Amino acid sequence: MRQLEFDFSNRYKILAEASGGKLTEEDVYNLETYGAKHPSEFAPDPADEPKPGYCVCGEKDCPDEYAHMTSGY
Repeated sequence: MRQLEFDFSNRYKILAEASGGKLTEEDVYNLETYGAKHPSEFAPDPADEPKPGYCVCGEKDCPDEYAHMTSGY
C-alpha cells in the first residue's frame, strides 16, 4: 500500500481548497498558528485612541500621560 506523503504545505493547500476559495494557504496557516487571518486583526481600533491633547485616563494635558501610556493603563 502506497503511503500518502502529507507535509505541511500539502495540508494547508488541502484545507484552503476545502474552504471553497474563501481562504488561501497563508490564511489557513495564520488561522491555525495565530488565530487570525491577517496581522491587521490585531491592530487597535482607532476609535479607542484618545483625542489629541487627552490622556488615556481621560484627563486633558495629564502630567502622568507618559506613565499611563507605557504602563497599560
